[in-house]
Amino acid sequence: MKAELRIKDVLYIFIAILLFACNDEYDWTKVEPGKQKIMLLTDDSTKLVIDTFIGNETQVKSYKAISRGGSVYSWESSNAYLSITARTNMPYIVDIKAKSQVDTFAWLKVTETTWGGKKGLPDSAKIIIIGYCNFNKDQLIGNGNFRSKMTAYAPYNTILAFTSGDSVITNYNFFNMRWAVQYKITDKREQKIEIIPGQRFVYNDEWVEVKGKGTYNTCKSLIVVNFAVCYLYGDTLAYGSGIDSLTIRK
Repeated sequence: MKAELRIKDVLYIFIAILLFACNDEYDWTKVEPGKQKIMLLTDDSTKLVIDTFIGNETQVKSYKAISRGGSVYSWESSNAYLSITARTNMPYIVDIKAKSQVDTFAWLKVTETTWGGKKGLPDSAKIIIIGYCNFNKDQLIGNGNFRSKMTAYAPYNTILAFTSGDSVITNYNFFNMRWAVQYKITDKREQKIEIIPGQRFVYNDEWVEVKGKGTYNTCKSLIVVNFAVCYLYGDTLAYGSGIDSLTIRK
């Protein structure tokens, strides 16, 4: 019985010590902010130095700063091209959008202030913004005179035209072989395009099929496609794959 009482006495004393410790408030004024670091939300170790945005005001990227209890975070943009939204109850995380019709850039900056009012060393990251214009078929194609620059080939001229409403474009000199290859616009908001599957042409007395997907930029009258020219048995033609950049000739 006495042993049982002694154990209980020890427990009471231990609980009393814990309660006393909990009533001793933490001194937030002693928190040191240190140097901040902007990171991608999906990577909490690597400092962000530069990133790229499409200025369509719909693409969203998320960033974070080093989080410390009691601190507040001030996020700023060096200009009005970036839209910054801090997350509720998690101000060290922000969601960013960009809006611009011209290629430009902005500096994203974060500054931490501790509960005790101490400001830390801020951090900045450079955000490259790619100009974005809403889809406009006349602006994209312009006068139709384009120059193609394919991987491993010298530039050559071609003609582009919309040949089915506002969704199908024909390139009348694909591969500099006078092949009339058709592209279909698959997403006007994200400005994606693809070579319509199943198009076949004769190359050195053999049938080949043209494949590819890419993007376009209405502001710049630019179409960029990852392409491949393939034999029907599956192999890719030698030097028959790469990137095709189609730019308007002014």
